[in-house]
Amino acid sequence: MKSGYMTILLAAAALLAMASCESENALTVVNQEDAIEKYISSRYAEYPVTHSDGANRVTIIEGDSTVVAAPGDSLHMNIDGYIFTSSPSTQFLSNELTVELGPDDLIEGLEKGLRGVTEGEECYIFFSARYGYYNSSVGIVPSMSALMYHVNVLEIKKK
Repeated sequence: MKSGYMTILLAAAALLAMASCESENALTVVNQEDAIEKYISSRYAEYPVTHSDGANRVTIIEGDSTVVAAPGDSLHMNIDGYIFTSSPSTQFLSNELTVELGPDDLIEGLEKGLRGVTEGEECYIFFSARYGYYNSSVGIVPSMSALMYHVNVLEIKKK
């Protein structure tokens, strides 16, 4: 009988710990989203900002408005990725690559941020951990990291 109570107590403690961790992660995400908004409004107030389901794209140089990226299109781009605290910090990616715009090739925040970019566009894409790697560490990117990407769209091939 005593071991049954102990099992119930341990299970309850585990559930409380998990709930506490999730509420801590939610607070982290809210703080990241606030930091992103403050950074964008203080550094890029004069540039157009597109909000797309949790991703924020700041367009530095507008591209050819007749060639707009949509899901299924192939994007050839130069891309640099940074961990974002209250500003960009550690760079974890610098590459020229081609990807298909869609949920299979990209993390959610980057995919959402690239929707609607134009050929020749230069932009910054910001998003919280919720739309990045969340609880997973990937390479040098720790779990629960907000991310920022600097993107130069070189070519868009329509599907």
